[in-house]
Amino acid sequence: MDLQDLVVSGYDSTEGFDGDINVQFLDGVGRTSAMYFWIDIPADEEDPDSVAFHGWYDGNDEYAEGVTIRPGTGLWTKSSSSAYGIQSAGQVITEDTAIALREAGFVMVANPIPVDVDLQDVMVGGYNHEDGFEGEINVQFLDGVGRTSAMYFWIDIPADEEDPDSVAFYGWYDGNDELAVDVNVKAGTALWTKSDSSIYSLVFPGVEVK
Repeated sequence: MDLQDLVVSGYDSTEGFDGDINVQFLDGVGRTSAMYFWIDIPADEEDPDSVAFHGWYDGNDEYAEGVTIRPGTGLWTKSSSSAYGIQSAGQVITEDTAIALREAGFVMVANPIPVDVDLQDVMVGGYNHEDGFEGEINVQFLDGVGRTSAMYFWIDIPADEEDPDSVAFYGWYDGNDELAVDVNVKAGTALWTKSDSSIYSLVFPGVEVK
């Protein structure tokens, strides 16, 4: 989707926006690669030469054109008030969405569907499940200043068929190798994700239409 299809809500658009909201695209080590600011200034009805400003602008107050947000891309967002929200519009995705990860680097990945999902419903793709997973992938929830508040690791070790006492390990586990239970990924929430190969992906489930 185009960046301009994201709209800031939570204020009276007839009066304009005088808050502070920006969205940032991050590179593979967490540095800001691009930043855009929301501006909404209605035209002055008493000035025939006045024009309105509405949408996302760069740091030079130039209107952001042709800025594409790929499905599942996460944005680092700063706001001056909890009254504001960022609202997107589009189709409800009923098919699974696979989001490619980065080789030896980080990428911000967002829940692309408009409903909350359990972390265990977010799968890792790009390898043969029967052989198990030998790579390294983690997902991190971030707090309000960008620090990791929770981290989970993907583990897929099939049971040993020759050992009747062997059990399989499959899913997201915390740092103590405990299965992550009831970890909610809210609609639109972004996860800071690290992978050791670009062949892997995070796969979010499609929305079940009832």
